[in-house]
Amino acid sequence: MSKAAKLTFLGSCVFAVSTIWFVHKAQDIERESMYQGVIRDQERKAQRERNTREFDETRALHAELIRQQPTVREGNTSSDSAS
Repeated sequence: MSKAAKLTFLGSCVFAVSTIWFVHKAQDIERESMYQGVIRDQERKAQRERNTREFDETRALHAELIRQQPTVREGNTSSDSAS
């Protein structure tokens, strides 16, 4: 085999190996970024559940406070008695 043929073969092998390495590295990076997306989705879901629970508690507290407040009758307002 001539020296040029050996160099061409060596260059082709190096190119093939580096291409394969690059593709696998890109797949690893993409897989990691996709996994981080799943983690963020789980965190968003947990936050949404906490927000919903807090909203329900606030709504229940608001309803309870409304029930506890004395009702004002139409004829007994403070502005009517001052006039």
